[in-house]
Amino acid sequence: MARILIVEDDPFFAEVLACMLGLEGHDILVANTAGEGVWLGLAKRPDVVVSDWFLRGEMHGGEVCRRILATWPDMKIIMMTGHHELLSQAAEYCEGVEAVLAKPFHKEEILDVIRRVLSDDTAFFPAHSHAAGSYNVLLDPVS
Repeated sequence: MARILIVEDDPFFAEVLACMLGLEGHDILVANTAGEGVWLGLAKRPDVVVSDWFLRGEMHGGEVCRRILATWPDMKIIMMTGHHELLSQAAEYCEGVEAVLAKPFHKEEILDVIRRVLSDDTAFFPAHSHAAGSYNVLLDPVS
């Protein structure tokens, strides 16, 4: 399976997402700050970075991904945001974003996006999406 870095400043959401992806067999790294996300992304070179767009502190998720992509340009990036008005901004800010997920989202949605990103299946992104894929789904860690 894949090594996935989650950059999320909400510890509960980060833990739910980490558990859900870990149960699928992925090796999970979690960063609760933007700086930690950049450090882990550069030092551990994950297969996929799943980052929240709106992070408290010194930089947003797009900047985290830009800094990681400057060193690892082939890195797979999935952005998340609970601010629906930022969906297109998140997709356009950072060249190389594979998908943008609107929070909240269902477990099946994130798993499908990760599977497709890892398989380089670019055909799955809908034609109406912003620069990449855009999804409006609900997190359901119980199912």
